Amino acid sequence: MIALITMAWAGSLGTASGQGLDEAYAPRRVAVLVGVDAYTDGDLPTLRYAAKDAGELADVLEGRGNFDRVLVLTTPEDTSASAIQQAIDLAASDLQRDDTFLLYLSGHGTLTLDAREGTQLWFLPSDSTLDTVRTTGLAVADIEARVANVPARRRVLVMDTCHNGREKSLLDPTTARLLEGMRGEPPAPRLTRDVSESEARLFAAQYYQPALEDPALENGVYTHFLIDALSDSAGDADLSGDGLVDVAEAHDWARDRTIAHTGGMQIPRAEYRIVGREEIFLAGDESLRGQAERALIAATDGLLASAQVLVDGIPRGVLPDVVPLEPGVHRLELQDDAGRTLVRRSLRVGAGETVMLEDLVARRGPGLEVSGGAVLRTGDVSTVVHPYAGELEVGWLEPWRGPRWMTTDVHLRGSGWRGTVADQDVTTLVDGGTVALGTAVSFAPEALPLSLGPSVDLAVPWRSFEDRDGVHRQAALSLVPSARLAVRPELGRRHLLLRYDARLVSLSYGGAWTPGLEQGLSIGLGARRP
Repeated sequence: MIALITMAWAGSLGTASGQGLDEAYAPRRVAVLVGVDAYTDGDLPTLRYAAKDAGELADVLEGRGNFDRVLVLTTPEDTSASAIQQAIDLAASDLQRDDTFLLYLSGHGTLTLDAREGTQLWFLPSDSTLDTVRTTGLAVADIEARVANVPARRRVLVMDTCHNGREKSLLDPTTARLLEGMRGEPPAPRLTRDVSESEARLFAAQYYQPALEDPALENGVYTHFLIDALSDSAGDADLSGDGLVDVAEAHDWARDRTIAHTGGMQIPRAEYRIVGREEIFLAGDESLRGQAERALIAATDGLLASAQVLVDGIPRGVLPDVVPLEPGVHRLELQDDAGRTLVRRSLRVGAGETVMLEDLVARRGPGLEVSGGAVLRTGDVSTVVHPYAGELEVGWLEPWRGPRWMTTDVHLRGSGWRGTVADQDVTTLVDGGTVALGTAVSFAPEALPLSLGPSVDLAVPWRSFEDRDGVHRQAALSLVPSARLAVRPELGRRHLLLRYDARLVSLSYGGAWTPGLEQGLSIGLGARRP
């Protein structure tokens, strides 16, 4: 059986080239579903719906859940202890970090109790016996550890079984005698492994309660309502209204209806810590999954270990905990223990993106900016050149590093204009422009995305016009001091640029210097190296 599964699994992978290679490395959704009805041990009665539950859940995961590969194990040969373990290992063998893995187990369970090991929970494969459960059964703690070690980032374990000696559970004689001498429920099993990030464990009942099968439902009760949450009632189970049913929504739907259906005899439970980039979605429109993925805000820098994270003014956690964040533009702020702001900036995050806060706090590398805008000239200079002009600038950010509060740039700009000028009482059509190379050193507070400081340009303004004496071309080299205010809100790895310049210009035409004020307003985009 394992050989056949291996061949089928390998065939589903095939070879990849071009687009096939992209598909091979695309995130996958893989499930292993185990339903054990029949047992070789005569003391373990046959169950009615465990195999049926596994098959029907497989249909839903393949249809509504868009799972790529679903392996269903229901025959006695397929559900032995070794076959189940090999199937899990095979299914997980080629999984990668961005994949999703789900393991479902339905069948008899039991518990053992002794003074040394305390309470241990077991799932019984088809070849297990009550007398030898410690050697033939699968310890629930080992199953949890096996799932936790699957390379996929998103992992789900679902167990529709119980361990209290009723319904889907039986007890070996030794454990049964020990429990008869106790008052109340057996001691809780020892917690061997905390749930990991982006991992969910769903249990059909508390460990001391029955997990019921219902002939009217023709399913295990919990599995029936779990399937319902992913299929017929998906619209109601989707409490967030995003078109997707995640693992928490599915469990909550199944839990509430299981409690109501059994009159409180069976209370499902769940353990999960979903702090990854996305919820673990089990059903819904596949095209919505990428949109619903959340970004992560994370940090490993010891200096940020206790910083509080505020998103849009709302506290969202304290580092080094990972903070999930909805895609879009947010106002991010980090505060230290004393409430002092370490970082305050606008940040655009995409679905599935991970933002390391060290990158925001650390100095960014050099970068380029491209901007365009308009120029207004006032004063005497407007009598020899047109008062309005268009302008284009390319800037090199941080060509050299200064203190953290300083921003530097080297820029090359050019402007052009054409219009009439009243020169010596004669209206003349004049073409003109400016080419300038300059540098700026600005004060840039770390908590704000702006800079303000002086700049100096070496400029060559020129003009050309025609009169009765012919075509005249004039140009002169001049030094232009100015001040510039720039605002650079972050857009992910890029930033928007809004800049205002005020320049003192003095143009030399016809042997005379004409002073004036030149104001420029520009908008552009920039990007820096990390």
